[in-house]
Amino acid sequence: MTFIIALQLKDSIIITADKKEVDINEEKTDSINERHTLKLHAWDNGIIIGTGESYVIHRSLALFKEVANSNIQKLPQCLEISRKIRELEIGKNHYQVENTKLLCSNYSENGAQLYKIERFDSAQPYTFTAIEPMDITVWMFDPNIELISTDLQNLYTDLKDYAAFSNQAEWINYYINRLAPIYQKQSQQDSLMSQSFDFFFQTKDEYVFGHIPNTQKTALEFKEISSNIKSI
Repeated sequence: MTFIIALQLKDSIIITADKKEVDINEEKTDSINERHTLKLHAWDNGIIIGTGESYVIHRSLALFKEVANSNIQKLPQCLEISRKIRELEIGKNHYQVENTKLLCSNYSENGAQLYKIERFDSAQPYTFTAIEPMDITVWMFDPNIELISTDLQNLYTDLKDYAAFSNQAEWINYYINRLAPIYQKQSQQDSLMSQSFDFFFQTKDEYVFGHIPNTQKTALEFKEISSNIKSI
């Protein structure tokens, strides 16, 4: 199952996601297939990630790129079509399929912007919502956050814009070392997620993408890295 933490800052965004993908047979509760996978999917202007059923997510991305010409406003339609196709294949009333939702990043006037594509009722259409500045979005399978509640609160309290740091490396190190313990602790609570995670940092002019095995016992330290978003 996917564990996602997404930060919307005033001038940038940060997304992290665990590496474990789990298929659960709803008819056979003891039938679980686990594997590690990349959950952050690049598009022309940023990253798209989803939680729910992987087939629905991947088909949504294919429709978005190949049919909708990467028009971000059409992502809700792509998700809707993908879900309906999946329901034709396996039937309705599958929890993972019904509750699949997406996060997408894109350029904005101020830097980078996160959007949520989700629905709150099966009878309602998907919404396309811009996440407010200085906000944290956490998507998870296990609702028990007892081990990480303090860490999440401290992360929220300590949110800083990219502009507050003297360089890119300082910005990355600041957040990675606050996010890594959250993944370590929550993976002890939720066996369906990994403590390792991928990360994506995006500003107006650049992005940084990477992986954290998260087996370290000391603080992580990155050197200066610069990437152009157009090369994704």
